[in-house]
Amino acid sequence: MTTFREVFANSEFRAIFCGFGLSTAGDFLARGSVTIGVYASSQSTGLMAITYALTFLPDLVGGALLSGLADRFSRKTVMIAADLMRAALVVLMATAGLPLAMLWLLFIAVRLLDSPFRSAQTATLSLVLTGDRYVVGTSANTMLANLAVGAGFAGAGAVVQQLGMSTALYINAGTFACSALLIWRGVRSRPVAATGSPRTAGWWTSLAASSQLVRSDRRLRTLMCFAVVPGICMVSTALVAPYTIETGNGEAAAGALMGIGSAGMVVGVWAVARWVRPEVRMRLLGVLAVLSAAPFALCAWHPGLIADSVIWFVNGAATCFWVPVTTGVVTATPEAMRGQMSGMVFALLRVVQGTAVLTYGLLAEVFAPSSVIAAAGVLGVVVSGLIGLAWRRVDAGPRSAAANTVQ
Repeated sequence: MTTFREVFANSEFRAIFCGFGLSTAGDFLARGSVTIGVYASSQSTGLMAITYALTFLPDLVGGALLSGLADRFSRKTVMIAADLMRAALVVLMATAGLPLAMLWLLFIAVRLLDSPFRSAQTATLSLVLTGDRYVVGTSANTMLANLAVGAGFAGAGAVVQQLGMSTALYINAGTFACSALLIWRGVRSRPVAATGSPRTAGWWTSLAASSQLVRSDRRLRTLMCFAVVPGICMVSTALVAPYTIETGNGEAAAGALMGIGSAGMVVGVWAVARWVRPEVRMRLLGVLAVLSAAPFALCAWHPGLIADSVIWFVNGAATCFWVPVTTGVVTATPEAMRGQMSGMVFALLRVVQGTAVLTYGLLAEVFAPSSVIAAAGVLGVVVSGLIGLAWRRVDAGPRSAAANTVQ
């Protein structure tokens, strides 16, 4: 089995890994700082909510329409260009006295550039690391992302309070610039993935080709269905604050539970990548998906803070199934379409997550948060169980030609 030591021995992966960690921490520092800064200057929870929503909504458009750039141009160039443009836009956001509408527009532009960068990075990683090394490398990136998100959000309040929102944005611009430098120096240039007519095809043609691939490949289609499960489990974030207030534990416990969930994700990803054989990981997808949702059903009985901590930790740990799902989608896709496909998966995830958050918020206006969380747990078990059964039948059958080539 591949070890993390073997993966980190690859210099290209180290450059991608370090740049990714820096830019992710800086990005979430900026997201939190802008959200806090908007509220501090306006004292409006509505404007704050809109600002926070803008950190996610552009992914719905960018994931589908802009991720294909990673297949039509040099992926190294796409990553560097996206990093440098994001750095420049963030510097503009730091301009004192900028109208809120302009701040939002710049924020949307920064977030839109995330999609081609992420798609190019994912596709490049699948070439830098092949076979099980790719899964282990993706696991390392996932663990780093969870730690970086926590560090970025945790530092946002302190930075805004002590140094101001502009300083946080300048720090973010610096992390993007460092990421571009690391990629420029450490990642090898490779030929454009799509040559000839695919390269010059428009966004619609690229998206249509990827959609056709999903429709024609049952294995790929079933893997993408797993995106529904993390969306259902967004109840752990959407209602954690009202749930802890309902149970008498207060808002401070909400932050603790979210932190415990992130820690569980790191532990689960590490354990599966380190100790579970590649073929077993794929067989466990359905089991882990069910396990990620099932504990929430216990919230109906208000089991107490210690039990809640276990529930949120198990959810985070079991969500490690998302790593073999995403790597499975990429390796089942022809190399010339991997950028577009990875963007489609992420866009699908965001659609489900956004819909779930809105639905849970509306339901919690009528029913107790604990009841909504418990119902989401039951729904998650049913849905993930059905998807797991479908995956079990597909995984036992022959693989696509693309998947066999990569493996």
